[in-house]
Amino acid sequence: MSCLQENLRALAEVDPAAAEALAAAQAPGARDPASGPAAASGPAGAPGTAAASAIRVIDSAAGTPTLQLDGVYVHGRYAPDRDADAQVRHDVDPSATAIIVIGFGLGYAVEAARRAFPSVPMLVVEPDAWLLAVALGARDLRRLLADPGVHWCAGAEPERLPALLELLPTARPAFLRLRPLLRLRPGAYRPFEETIQSWLLRRDINVNTLNRFGRLWVRNLCRNMLPMARCAGVGSLQGLFQGIPALVVAGGPSLDSILPSLPALRERMLVVSVNTPLRAVRASGVEPDFTVVVDPQFWASRALDWTLARDGVLVAEPSTCPRVFRKASERFFLCSSLFPLGEKLEEAVGQKGHLGAGGSVSTSAWDLARFLGARPLYAAGLDLGFPGMRAHCRGSYAQSLWSIEAGRLSPLEASAFRSVRDIGLFPARSTDGGVTPTDRRMLLYKWWFENQLRIDPGLQCRTLSPRGVEIRGMPAADPREVLSLPVVRPRIDQAMERVRRIHDDGARRDSTRQGLRLALAELAGQLADLETLGARGIAGSRRLSALLARRQDPAACVAELDGIDQAILRLPARSVAGFLVQSVIHGIVGEGEKPAAGQEVAARSEAIYAGIAESSRWQRVLIQRAARELEIDTASPSGTDPGR
Repeated sequence: MSCLQENLRALAEVDPAAAEALAAAQAPGARDPASGPAAASGPAGAPGTAAASAIRVIDSAAGTPTLQLDGVYVHGRYAPDRDADAQVRHDVDPSATAIIVIGFGLGYAVEAARRAFPSVPMLVVEPDAWLLAVALGARDLRRLLADPGVHWCAGAEPERLPALLELLPTARPAFLRLRPLLRLRPGAYRPFEETIQSWLLRRDINVNTLNRFGRLWVRNLCRNMLPMARCAGVGSLQGLFQGIPALVVAGGPSLDSILPSLPALRERMLVVSVNTPLRAVRASGVEPDFTVVVDPQFWASRALDWTLARDGVLVAEPSTCPRVFRKASERFFLCSSLFPLGEKLEEAVGQKGHLGAGGSVSTSAWDLARFLGARPLYAAGLDLGFPGMRAHCRGSYAQSLWSIEAGRLSPLEASAFRSVRDIGLFPARSTDGGVTPTDRRMLLYKWWFENQLRIDPGLQCRTLSPRGVEIRGMPAADPREVLSLPVVRPRIDQAMERVRRIHDDGARRDSTRQGLRLALAELAGQLADLETLGARGIAGSRRLSALLARRQDPAACVAELDGIDQAILRLPARSVAGFLVQSVIHGIVGEGEKPAAGQEVAARSEAIYAGIAESSRWQRVLIQRAARELEIDTASPSGTDPGR
């Protein structure tokens, strides 16, 4: 059996999918290490892959194999294993919780990292299956391939990476890059590194956002029980605008140049706007057909002040600021909640309809247009950056606040500049080939759009804002071409009339309110049980810590804690309570499975139980209050309808 076959057999034991991909890419001429110096000339292949290149596996001065690609040494020509040890010492922080290797080569860096950090999980990313097959034919890597602590992304698409990253404790990841390979083939490796960076950025932003807004989301949701019961869901609108072009209006600075053309565009497109530029849009003489608001903060609701819609519809997330739902004459549709409490309540009132959540109201508005069946999609003001060092279009609520505060020594432009000066800007390529300042948060939205467009390659989507950050798959549209589209406003108005009928038919459903009251009562009871179990867990953890300090047998105490854990897992409301404990859990899980002293384990257990108890108590109080308010409104013959 050849070296390649032995290696593939070892890999198949832990990762059959990767072994299958490599078996399909077996490289002709990939030599067995016993056969002496040889060259492996790859077959014709795709540009940017090793298979399309001149590749040679030759002996180094130390006698170990080294690799040449297009005449460039991928590893050292003298002692590749010694060079790899030096790179690991330089690049990997000893406190790293996971190691991500980009570019495998002949595997020296991976082996060196495994020797230095045998208990740290690793992810090896090598998009070129043919090149990896060459390595498996050149060296005996069975011990490395059979290691269950090493995960493989070999010959796969970047979309596979998120599932693999979920397997790693990524509190402090370290990167090992095979730099010669990345310089030779930047196009092959860049999408994988961008996917990893976007996943890590999204995780950090999600954790920080949850810490900042988690309680506000829950509090708003508990205050929005009446809209939850009465408002129809966007799910009932799916496909109503099939084949009609749609314009998604965001609030970036480039919207200023598009506003004069907006009335003409409205005749040719369904208009879906975010809440931020609503004042400016209405000032241009256009009422959006749909306005989307998902922000839980009070200031986001102020963008809707003095913008009463005659025929349009507001689409909101259930944890939106309650002030939004006080616009009694508006027509509301809800999308499904993104949070465990909302998901539990939707089991009682029915699914509202999921919209994509990329962290921005613009992503939700764009996904609403897609969900409605509109094709093709156009975007205006979707800058994902700060063209001209500005954050918003003129006429937005933020701009009006700066106008009020402006004076001779503090002009409006100074406030706009200060709002973006200190947020860590860096240049990014714009759609027109220039450069636009942006930040890490905006890049996360850019990656979200690009991923959606990769998932749905047949979706035609263009931007009317060429100065915005480039979104691959969303080229710039010719304004003359857009304004020459046929007028479809009569078709849109017909469909909007049907939307209004769906809204009116879905309002005032008493049976839904009854189901919601029962769901709230059940949740409150389960949260009370979780609060009790959390308190018992705190006491048990403290007893465990004391027993360990006195070196006494903790078996009975551990068994009691196991019983508490099983009781928690049996309660369906555990996900609701756990939502506000994520920061504690991330802090523990992100550290990986490193050995911990008994006292530290007891302290971690106490922290988790304390989080469960406190979260359960806090949410139980809010839910009981919401149930009382819903009961009062049901008993009142003149309850306020938020959707009429």
